[in-house]
Amino acid sequence: MSELKFYRCIAGILIFCFLSLSNIAQLPVTILNEKTIEIDLWGKNSIEYFEDTTRHLTIEQLLRDSTIVFKSTQSHLPDFGFIEQSYYWIRFRVKKQTDKSIHWVLRNDYPMIDELNVFLINEASGEIIKKTVRDAFPTYQREISVHQCAIQLDILPNHNYSVYVQLVGTDAKLIKLKLSETHFFYSTYLDELWFWSAHLGFALCMIIVQIVFLLVTKERNFLLYVLFLLGYLSIAVLGGYGIIDSIVWPENRWLRRFGIVLAVVLSNVLGVLFYTHALRLKKTSPLLYKFLLADVVLAVAVSSWIFIIPYRISVNVYSSALIFIFFSLVSISCVLSYKRGNTSALYYFFGTIAYFISILVQIIWTLGYLYPSLIVVNSMHIGSMLEMIFFTWALAWDYRRTREQREETQRELISTLQSQNKEISEALIRGQTLERKRVAADLHDSLGGTLSAMRWTLTSFKTQGLTAQEKKVYDSLVEMTDDAHQRVRFLSHNLLPEDLDNEGLQVSIEKLIEKLNRSNKTKFELHIKLSKRPDKKTEFELYNIFLELINNVLKHANASEAYISLESLDSSVHLEVFDNGKGINGESKRGKGLYNIQDRIASLGGTWQIESTTKGTSVLADVPLT
Repeated sequence: MSELKFYRCIAGILIFCFLSLSNIAQLPVTILNEKTIEIDLWGKNSIEYFEDTTRHLTIEQLLRDSTIVFKSTQSHLPDFGFIEQSYYWIRFRVKKQTDKSIHWVLRNDYPMIDELNVFLINEASGEIIKKTVRDAFPTYQREISVHQCAIQLDILPNHNYSVYVQLVGTDAKLIKLKLSETHFFYSTYLDELWFWSAHLGFALCMIIVQIVFLLVTKERNFLLYVLFLLGYLSIAVLGGYGIIDSIVWPENRWLRRFGIVLAVVLSNVLGVLFYTHALRLKKTSPLLYKFLLADVVLAVAVSSWIFIIPYRISVNVYSSALIFIFFSLVSISCVLSYKRGNTSALYYFFGTIAYFISILVQIIWTLGYLYPSLIVVNSMHIGSMLEMIFFTWALAWDYRRTREQREETQRELISTLQSQNKEISEALIRGQTLERKRVAADLHDSLGGTLSAMRWTLTSFKTQGLTAQEKKVYDSLVEMTDDAHQRVRFLSHNLLPEDLDNEGLQVSIEKLIEKLNRSNKTKFELHIKLSKRPDKKTEFELYNIFLELINNVLKHANASEAYISLESLDSSVHLEVFDNGKGINGESKRGKGLYNIQDRIASLGGTWQIESTTKGTSVLADVPLT
């Protein structure tokens, strides 16, 4: 055991001597104390980099090989822009100048680093501590390395440390190394994780909401938007963002590398289907409709490069170019569709611009022209959520407009049907009027004339030689002939009185009751008050109902008195008929006259009731005025 300690001591002395004589000893030491919250390392004279073109240098080889020359980051922007898998070594010196329990992490904000290894070398003891992202985080957090590459710096107080960082990346654009106080890092990391989680949860909620709308409304717009959102989520699944793809295909490097291209192409295809339908481009702008279709075809065709020359073009730059072209065409389409009368296109435009701006912010940040604040880093999440809000608003607007158009079409159809029904009803009334005129004329001219001739013939007979029985039969025949003649005259004059057409229902009934009171043993008391004249159909049917009820009183009731009331109440006409006759027996209740009354009231949408006892009969009816 003592020998092991001896060899470690010798190794530490040798490393310390090497570091003292090498360039690393000439690097300024970055001091960490109570006031140190965050330090940007890149671009300062305290940090250097070296590109390992052999891709296999170890920390031991790097320390032994004196021919390796590190370069200052002051002469190199943090934009490395490599496409194929590349290996970089970065070194700096650090010292914890406080005895307080404060810790720092080494972090890289740009989420395109495949691997990050840190070697902490205590310059006093020569001890080398290796840390990786996988070892630094708990098991359940290890796969979030692509979002925040952060490694705890376990350094002793008042000791100088040489830090060597090995970066392995594909298609990386930025290397932004920072030293951050642990609490500060986790607070910002949790904010970013909250944004990411909120965005994912919001997208899933929107998909559920659109599916519910789709099931309720059966509108094609909601179906296409659900597919568009699923295409958008595929970018998170296929885009190499660590959490999902590491679970679904952890060992498939090709898919982790190029999945974002497939996702963007799929999203473009589904986006074109959604936008062209929502903006009605096929009708409003056929040229832009063809441009969008051509954009999809070209995107699918050109993207085949990932199978032919997979490591010659930056997948992120290429994917950004596809998105940029797509959203440029869509933005122009929204403006043209709005100008041509599609109001909802304005909301689609706002949503598209919100997401478009978020992409531009991401690109500008990637190129190193924006400081990676919380808003900048999460700009795509914010833009995406704004897009979903505006699109949902637009879809609701479209649905409301479509529903109003359908309701308007239904109202027009109902109005047309009502107009046609009115014409049919008027034609029916005209036909009934002509038929009633014909029947009235036949009764008056033919049957009335015949009965009149019979009466005059009977009265011309000489009754002096008749026996008492024969005289009684003769008088009965004359009386029955007179009665039949009067009834025929009554029917012929009241089947369709001229007063009904010319002066209305009220005048016709008043004149009829006046005639009845002059020629019948039943005395009628009339109370009638109509504030306005009903339409012809209602007037015609009410007159016939009235005639049927009067006829029942005269024919069956044997009443001495009858009371009739007809008045308009609000939007209906109320009819009452009372008599003090003998009532209606069972056979009369089943008579054709009552069925006629029931059918006529039903045709007017009214209600009625009849009550009959041995002391009389009462009929109440209510008919709506149209």
